[in-house]
Amino acid sequence: MSHRYAVIALLFLLCGTALAGPEQVFSAGGSTPAAPGASSGPPADFTLPDLDGRPVALDTFLGKMPVLLVFWAAWCPECKAAIPEINALATGPLAGKLQVFGLNFRESRKKVAMAVKSRGIRYPVLLDEQGQAARAYGVVGIPTYILIDRKGNVVWREHLLPRDVASLLGS
Repeated sequence: MSHRYAVIALLFLLCGTALAGPEQVFSAGGSTPAAPGASSGPPADFTLPDLDGRPVALDTFLGKMPVLLVFWAAWCPECKAAIPEINALATGPLAGKLQVFGLNFRESRKKVAMAVKSRGIRYPVLLDEQGQAARAYGVVGIPTYILIDRKGNVVWREHLLPRDVASLLGS
């Protein structure tokens, strides 16, 4: 029985290592991830394709409006459960004041498009097919939510959505 738990623990560790990438696992230094409500300076920029193959660059939005990055995967039950709340952020009172991006982690365009359609995702989804954006942000588990304020500072980094996005943004 204890052998089974050891195997499960090892698999959990390997999954976290795979998501982090070698740069995060073996780095000796680097920046400390933002705690909820903490600011950690400028976020990593990226350019990723949307579902239609058009490139979307994060720096296009920085300095203009706050951005919520949602790192997710189609197989993740917690990601699926959060979709209605994320849809509400993207289309509710903060619509036009907050840019939401779902960054799908290393899944095919076809699989992601099917998940977006079947689950009613109403915010832009970008394809992080090689995991470069996830590595740049030190993502070690999904879902991971990163909220960047209008000034370009990371103010939230957690595996749970913030309860009150507007208060974190000073709105």
